[in-house]
Amino acid sequence: MRSRSSLLVLLSAAESVVEEDGALLSLPSDCDRFLGPDHTVTLGAHHNHAWTLYQLGRFDEADQEIRRVADAYRRRFGPDYPIALSAQQLLARTRAARGDLDTAIEILTDVVARRERGLGAGHPFTVAGRRLLGDLASGRSRPPGA
Repeated sequence: MRSRSSLLVLLSAAESVVEEDGALLSLPSDCDRFLGPDHTVTLGAHHNHAWTLYQLGRFDEADQEIRRVADAYRRRFGPDYPIALSAQQLLARTRAARGDLDTAIEILTDVVARRERGLGAGHPFTVAGRRLLGDLASGRSRPPGA
């Protein structure tokens, strides 16, 4: 299940829809059923599914999915854990795509600050978050399909 979950990130969104006759998009519910809703693989599948939904332009669904994942990661690993921050970054993207730019910038500002404290200003994740924050703030960031 973990390797199939990785396909959601590795394949393009269009490929994810047709791969295994669309079965990849039902992977999170399979993980819920077989592994439980808070299993690390299940959370990863939901996270990757949210990314695919975002790439497909299904922003409301992606936002709902990543909010659940971000909350679970925060409870399980703490707010500064790298995967928790990754989920928050995707949440910022979904919020921006849904038109809530102020919330997106607020979330991403927090992500960048936490990454700077934990990883350093020059870490690639920090740099990428800072770049996305600048793009959102300046209006240069456009969601898929926009």
